[in-house]
Amino acid sequence: MNHRDLCLAALRREETDRVPCVPLIDLSYAAALANVSVSDCFHAPALHARTLEQSLQRHPLIDGLSINLILAPEVILDRQPTPDGCLSKTTGGVTWKVPHNDVGSLAAFEITSFDDPRLAQVDNLRPGVCQTLKHLSSDTLANYLVCVGVTGPFSQIVFLMGLDRVLLATVDEPDELQDAIEARLPLAFDWVDEVAQWNPAAIWIGEGLASANLIGPDAYQRFVLPYEYALAQHIRKHNICSILHICGSVEPIIDLIPDSGCDALELDWPVPLDRALQAIGSKMAIKGNLNTTTLVQQSPQKIYQLSRDLIQQAKGYPGFILSSGCCVGRDTPPQNIDAMAQASLDAANT
Repeated sequence: MNHRDLCLAALRREETDRVPCVPLIDLSYAAALANVSVSDCFHAPALHARTLEQSLQRHPLIDGLSINLILAPEVILDRQPTPDGCLSKTTGGVTWKVPHNDVGSLAAFEITSFDDPRLAQVDNLRPGVCQTLKHLSSDTLANYLVCVGVTGPFSQIVFLMGLDRVLLATVDEPDELQDAIEARLPLAFDWVDEVAQWNPAAIWIGEGLASANLIGPDAYQRFVLPYEYALAQHIRKHNICSILHICGSVEPIIDLIPDSGCDALELDWPVPLDRALQAIGSKMAIKGNLNTTTLVQQSPQKIYQLSRDLIQQAKGYPGFILSSGCCVGRDTPPQNIDAMAQASLDAANT
């Protein structure tokens, strides 16, 4: 049983010889580990793929990693240098602020109205993910849990209009927002179909901006949950597992999450693992949930013990994958990732 097979067994909630270890390694940590500028990686899918594979070489005991957010060259319309990095304008009129040696963040938007036809046409996130996936070796895909990101329709609208605009719309223009989300769903299906050509082990439904820190249960049920379910069912048609990621707390919606139909929840650190296991551990696999700040700041010995603690909490719940709660930070000491993987191995032998 290779790394991929082990993880797939866990995602199916089958008994495994050990708990898989899949820290959410994507852009920032992989670039830094390869001694490559994070901002250069953010604009270059082929370079990003190379750094991901170098991460697996450096950490041979981990069982997988993720492809999340990256810009492909063809979606970049203009790139202007700034004193602290650059501004990258992409299709759809979205401007990203990209600091030196860091990932980009949303800075400005042209789309302000739900009547703008670009809301149903522009797909500026998909090309970077798919090109990164294309540049991974067949051996990597065959042997590891590669979680390939597909941004959910709600978060796609946020990436095109901005968080403040969308949060106001959940109250002031709910019908218009829902229409826009429904118009994005076919594009998300197409994204899944393209990713499925490479047969990755899992597709990661990214609805980070549906956090309970940002929207309440009613908004989640209307604007997010039905589309997570639709995506999960579409992914299942390809015989691929689905992993749902929502940033921050999901405490107010934790009882609703199994209705997404996803195979697993990638649990962020604000919700204690034992709480999540009690609420949904009999219905879904759970991947998580070491605090990423702790991963940066604490010693390998501390990370090892925290990892062992999580594994112990999950004992008796098939379907647990040891991971970080969110993306592993750029400045995380590599020895702390090693400590997580070693904890997984040692727990299997005790």
